[in-house]
Amino acid sequence: RMTDQKDQMLILKSLYNLKNKIKFKFLILGKGTNYSKLHKYVIDNNLKNEIKLIGFKSNPYPYIKASNIFILSSKYEGLPNVLLEAQYLKKFIISTDCPTGPKEILLSGKAGSLIKVGNQKQLEKKILFYYNNKNSLIIKNKIKRGKQSMKRFDFDLNCNKYYKTVIKHL
Repeated sequence: RMTDQKDQMLILKSLYNLKNKIKFKFLILGKGTNYSKLHKYVIDNNLKNEIKLIGFKSNPYPYIKASNIFILSSKYEGLPNVLLEAQYLKKFIISTDCPTGPKEILLSGKAGSLIKVGNQKQLEKKILFYYNNKNSLIIKNKIKRGKQSMKRFDFDLNCNKYYKTVIKHL
């Protein structure tokens, strides 16, 4: 969703500052009340060749799978399933350390990178670090840890644990 909660403007401003330092293509999927504001920023800052707002997609997986990096810029979340989806697809993740979810999902930064909510300079540094080290063991190990930790969120496993706990107390 393109809303204040998701704070995609943080990403756009960071990418604007990086556009003369790195080459990139960035997609934002979704729709929402901030579409016009985000679109205007892209046009006004001559980012239309680098950044596309492609609207809602019922199946975002091909887009995530084709990407190199996934950025979550939210001010707050519940359980950000999109981080789990990006981990499953073995993507390097940069996320705000917003309440709640990213810190747990990204193992306090061992399975991705965390930045403070709204911190544009940190986001720029993390993007540059990824860009300059994308084939490094640091990046590969974070992606690997993320994929390996997915079993913590397995539906059947957690239902069975819950069921066993309930049966014990009956």
